[in-house]
Amino acid sequence: MRYSRLLFAPGIVLILAIQACSTTTVSPDKKPAAVTTAGSATKQAAKPAIDPVASNAYQRALRAITQGNEDQAVSLLTDMTGQYPNFSGPHANLGLLYLRQGDSIKAEAAFNAALRVNPNNAVANNHLGIIYRQQGRFSEAEQAYLNALQSKPDYANAHLNLAILYDIYLLKLDKALQHYQQFQSLQAAEDNTVKNWIIGLKRRIKVSK
Repeated sequence: MRYSRLLFAPGIVLILAIQACSTTTVSPDKKPAAVTTAGSATKQAAKPAIDPVASNAYQRALRAITQGNEDQAVSLLTDMTGQYPNFSGPHANLGLLYLRQGDSIKAEAAFNAALRVNPNNAVANNHLGIIYRQQGRFSEAEQAYLNALQSKPDYANAHLNLAILYDIYLLKLDKALQHYQQFQSLQAAEDNTVKNWIIGLKRRIKVSK
């Protein structure tokens, strides 16, 4: 995988569940580019029943996205946000579509709408971080990435995005190294580009001490 840490070209990473407000949720600011378990002493909150009509509408929107019919997908998802305001998935996928289309204003609004419904929507938090980083809002980007990782600690792209932010923009080199290594540990095969970044970063850390 080859990309520059200073560029951004995300792909659509669909949120496949509607994600109602009482549930937890399961790309990256790539360098071009829930499951809860109850302990024996606690009770897991019951998940709300999903309206079959809503589920079918959501599946139509996802199919439209995967088939490249983005205008149709935007229309279907927008309708869903009005009819089913307590689902975060439609808002978050709208944000992904708007971000892909280069409309960061609408994307930010959609991701924030998703988070008002479900603050644990890791995808929405990660992509808000991307938007904030692009706008130079580095402290807000850091918090957004941290929020994503708090709800989904194994979210590899959020680790990568946070590492980039610490490495290039905030110059928190030790933290950058930690998150690059976390990203690598979550890959099926080692990413050679990130491997080289880690080597270079370790040299910079050594020189700075």
